[in-house]
Amino acid sequence: MLIPRSVIAVGIIAALSLGAACGEEPAPTDAEPTEAPGVDEVLAAVGANVAAMSSAKFGLVDETETGAPFLEMTFKSMEAVVEAPNNFEMLVEVVSPSFGFVKVEIVKVGDQAWRSLSIGVPWSPMPLDELPFDFEGLGVVFADLPANIQNAALTGQEELRGISTVRVEGVVESDVLSPLLTTADPGHDVSLLMWVDATTHELRQVRLAGQIYDDDGPETTRLLTIDDINLPVDIELPDTAAGG
Repeated sequence: MLIPRSVIAVGIIAALSLGAACGEEPAPTDAEPTEAPGVDEVLAAVGANVAAMSSAKFGLVDETETGAPFLEMTFKSMEAVVEAPNNFEMLVEVVSPSFGFVKVEIVKVGDQAWRSLSIGVPWSPMPLDELPFDFEGLGVVFADLPANIQNAALTGQEELRGISTVRVEGVVESDVLSPLLTTADPGHDVSLLMWVDATTHELRQVRLAGQIYDDDGPETTRLLTIDDINLPVDIELPDTAAGG
């Protein structure tokens, strides 16, 4: 049986079209691989996020227990809830020369600060210039960090309290920390290891290694943790301060 020429022509065209389709390269796209942010970009984002925090929970621990001073006592650890710009309530564990292990409470709202030198001890006014921490200065420290940190580098990734983080390391002079740690002494190199949320670039943890105060041992390390960022808080002066 003869096959009509028209059918043969259609078959040849179909075969040629199929072969051409199989040999085509994928169409190019305009999308380019997304580059991971560099250390300067991460530090700038950290500074912006710290400055924008409305509240946070802070913890600070003297990991090596080298006897850092705190209100003429020996600092052990601190927990604080902070409401921007600089209202906070703080519980500090210290060792007193007279009373041994005690917990000091400090509350600051506006231009008033009150303290109790042990749980259950009556509250008394505290001069603002005696406050060992100025949490408003945290934003200053990290806003200026890109200009003040030396040898900054991204050094890997790590899971931290269920959060994927990137690690940033570098060195600063101790007086760079004075806006936050108000009595920091100048002239010491402090190594920073920062854990930064890999997605949001929120600061989650910082290890400070080295002397911040002249009385510190050179092996001193302190660990600062940051949690509960931007959650609602209500910080009030103690009843005594309010006249109750």
